[in-house]
Amino acid sequence: MTRATRPNPLARLTGLALTSLTLFSVAAPASAQLILEKDQVRELQGVDLEEHLGARIPLDATFTDADGQSRRLSEFFQDGKPAVLALVYYECPIVCNLVLDQLDSSLNNLDYAIGEDYRLLVISFDHTETTTHALNRRERSLNHYTVAKGPKVREGMLFMTGDQVNIRRLTDAVGWNFAPLPNGEWSHPVGLTILSPDGVVARYIYGFEYPPDQLKLSLLEATEGKIAKSLGERIMHYCFRYDPTAGAYSLEAMALMRIGGVLTVILLTVIISAMLVGERVRAKRAARSEPNTDSESHDRTAAAQSGRSERYTAKPAGQVH
Repeated sequence: MTRATRPNPLARLTGLALTSLTLFSVAAPASAQLILEKDQVRELQGVDLEEHLGARIPLDATFTDADGQSRRLSEFFQDGKPAVLALVYYECPIVCNLVLDQLDSSLNNLDYAIGEDYRLLVISFDHTETTTHALNRRERSLNHYTVAKGPKVREGMLFMTGDQVNIRRLTDAVGWNFAPLPNGEWSHPVGLTILSPDGVVARYIYGFEYPPDQLKLSLLEATEGKIAKSLGERIMHYCFRYDPTAGAYSLEAMALMRIGGVLTVILLTVIISAMLVGERVRAKRAARSEPNTDSESHDRTAAAQSGRSERYTAKPAGQVH
């Protein structure tokens, strides 16, 4: 498990989140996340997101879903579907609601369907939260979701809570560090984790915005392109690579050149094959016409010779010897 070598975008996001929380604390100091002095802010002292790319989440960890059922994480990684993991807490006054609202919006613009192509796992890292919190948020997201409807969507959209032990096992596995604040709220990173169909960390998406094309590319990468629904998506998976400096997927020039080279070879092969086939067809037609031509020429020659023979052998009428 390795920590990202690129500049961590969470430093900027932390500032944004803290500024928002400061404004909120002025309007509603009783319930807001507190803003502390710089040397007291735990976000700047280890509460961060460490990238554990390639790490597997604890599939035997158990959580409680919005219907009150105990569920092992392994249940969600048995049918070849990737998952979008959002670690939040449901009573978060600002940040987590922004994350979930933006995620709802982005998933509505993604042409993959929850339950059919991937799963959404939203898990609270606050062990004091209850099934009621998860249920309320699930119903809100279900009502907002328009890409598909029905039992598959409900089964694929999981909002869960858990105990301290299982929460810590999961958050440690994905590198998600969090800590309580003095007012009972939580300090935590901002972003999503993309999991492969085997429950392996494939990619992180930082911040409050989750462009649908980036989500699609993350899911394609997590499945090695297996959920691609068209040739265009397969080409997209092949041509786009994650740029750790930009924190996003970008077009890879070499991959595009390789595809261009392959297409050029295919095009030349088709053209040459068509030319060869055309030449063979013309040759066959010429071969079929040659016997008829020879026969007609032979008939004309025979007729001419017969005519000449008749002229030389015929005797004039009444000739006396």
